[in-house]
Formats: sequence, structure tokens, C-alpha cells
Amino acid sequence: MTRGKTFTIGLILIIYIYAAASMAVVGMVVPFIGTISGIQHVSPAVVGKGLSFFSLPAAILSFMFGMTVDRIGVRKSFVLSIILTVAGDALLMSARDVWPFRIGLMLTGCGFAYATTTSPALLMKYLPPDIRSRALAFWSTFAPAGYSAGLLLVVPFLHDGNWAMACLFHIGLMVAALMAGGAFLMRLHDGEPARNAPTTAEGAAARPAFSRVLTLALSVALPNAVAYGTSLVAPAYLARVHAISLGTTSTEVALIKIVVMLLGGGLISLLASTQQRALVLFAVMAVVGAGAQFMLFFPPSGIVLASVGLFLWMFAYSSLSGSAMSLLPAVAGSGNARGVVSGIVGQFISVSSVVVPSLYFSIAAWTDYVLFAVLALSSATLLLFLTRRALRQPRAVA
Repeated sequence: MTRGKTFTIGLILIIYIYAAASMAVVGMVVPFIGTISGIQHVSPAVVGKGLSFFSLPAAILSFMFGMTVDRIGVRKSFVLSIILTVAGDALLMSARDVWPFRIGLMLTGCGFAYATTTSPALLMKYLPPDIRSRALAFWSTFAPAGYSAGLLLVVPFLHDGNWAMACLFHIGLMVAALMAGGAFLMRLHDGEPARNAPTTAEGAAARPAFSRVLTLALSVALPNAVAYGTSLVAPAYLARVHAISLGTTSTEVALIKIVVMLLGGGLISLLASTQQRALVLFAVMAVVGAGAQFMLFFPPSGIVLASVGLFLWMFAYSSLSGSAMSLLPAVAGSGNARGVVSGIVGQFISVSSVVVPSLYFSIAAWTDYVLFAVLALSSATLLLFLTRRALRQPRAVA
């Protein structure tokens, strides 16, 4: 393996870890909902619905974050996002009331918003054209893996409810990401986007079309909504329905996610090598995902079949997310609006994440989980077909 390939793979992995670590805050909160609600003297539902504040900054300001990334560059945005996340962690450690806790979530959410905007912009700018789509397909699976990392991070502290120590460990994780990522980013020069000078065809497609960005953003956001909602309720649901401990189900969900996301992301990056393959893969996995949701939430399935359903769902989601995100370079074009386009896609994802906690924590029947998944995945498939169709037609430039 050449030094250039080694550096490229290392860059992709560190950006993946950085984005996943930014997402881990949500996974940390969910197992501690009972503990945090006791500290703040509120109901667990209040804490659960408060998770929407994590996604709120990205839902409102991702477009602005994208403009900032395009203006100040990915290296400064990388450092800024970690500073915001660490500041949010510090506030979460000491928050004894509802609103300081929510503000801490908003700060970590700002860091996450920068991470999800900076990462794809960096990969599109500095990677060779033949690797960009595959790298984005792999990177797009970071959110479930990051959520799972958060679940695993807090497992040692669940028995004594040591929420502050869990936050302290997350601060250490973000500092480690800063040091490792800085070593890679220092070798990148904004004036020299490595090996990706735009071709004539790319120059003609330098600016993105709004219709393409919109349909792609929705195609990514809808499966993410199902995945996020499933992550929030699956551990407690499996524990309640199948009479096993919450610690066991949290660990099971986390391990399945990390393994499937890493392996599935690598596999999808190979399968979604063309737009046509990405579209076919998305449609097939939408059907698989709907079936997996049924297996997961159908009470008579038993814990074994429910675990198989969870495994299949996570693989289906990694395929759905990866195949849709592999179209991002074609949608974004080769101009200087990559951060903005990434921000718009991230904004749609975050809007769905703001809505999902209230929706999923309000659902009482398992059939509603499955129905929502079927509707969301069907709509996302239709929208991705429209995106593919728009890519093959002359466009109105936004």
C-alpha cells in the first residue's frame, strides 16, 4: 500500500471517528434517563423529549454552519466543533435543572452540527474523485455507530448512576479526536485540494440545483428518522417485552450497531460504486428494512428473532444511508458550495431528529413503529428515484 493510500484511509477513519464521537452524547443520555430525571426531579419523559435540543441547532442553523465551513475552512471548523462539544459536556456534568441540561445538549448539538457539515465537505474537497462517493457511503453510517459508542461508554457507570464520570470520559474522547485529527488536517492545504482538480464536465456542474439537494436531503433524512427513533426506544422496549435487564439490551444494541455499521459501511462503499447501483441497493434495502422493523417490534418474535431483526435493520440502514449519501458529490457539484449543500442535508436530518423523540416516546403500540417505518422508507425510495432522474436531466441552477 502506498503512502498516499495509507493517508487517505487514515483520513477517512479519523473523520468517521470524530463525527461518531460527536454523536455519542445521545447514546450516553438514553440509559441515564432515569438517573437524570431523578436528579432534576422531573419525569423520564421530560428528559427523553429534551433530547430534541441536541438536534435543534443543526435543524435551525445547519445552512449557516455550512456557509461558515465554506468561509473559514475545514480545519478551523473541526477545532471549533470540538470546543463546542467539550463545553456542552462540561455543562451537562453539573446540570441539576432542566434548562442547564438542555443548554448543554444544545452546545454539544452545535458541535455535532459542525461535525456533520465539515466532514462531507472535507471528504469531497480533498479526496480523489474515484474515492469520494465510496468514502461518503462509509462515512454516512457514523451516527448509529456513534450512538452505540455512547451506550457502551456509559455501561460501566450505570450501576452507581455516575453521570458526571461518563461526561468526563466523553471529554477525553473528544480531546483524543482533536489530537489525532489535527495530525491529519495539518497535512492538508486549502490552496491545494489534493488530486481533484475539476474536469471540464465538473466545471459545467459547479453549482448545485435546489431540487436535487432537496430530494436527496429528504431521502437521507427519512431513514435516519426511523433509525434514530429505533435507537431511542429499542433498549427499553426489548427489556420490557422480553423481561431482560436494560443494561443487557443496551449492550446488545450497541454491539450490534458498531459491528454492523463498520462492516456494512465498508461493504456498501464497494456496492454503491455507481448511481444506478446505489438506487437499486436503496430500493432493495428499504424492503429489507421494513421487514426487519416488523421482526424487531413484533412481541411474539422472542428475543432471538428480535435480535436478528435488529441486526437486519442496522445493516439495511447502513445500506440506505450509504447508497443515498454516495450521490452527494454529484448533487453538490464541483464548486465552492459543498459546505452549504452538506449543511442543507444535515439540516433535514436534524429536523427529523428533533421531531422523532416526541413521536417515538408518545407511541404506545408496536404496530405504529412499524407503520411509520414503512411509510418513511417508501417515501424515501420514491424521492431517491426523483433525485436520480434529476441528475440525468438539464437542471435549473440555484
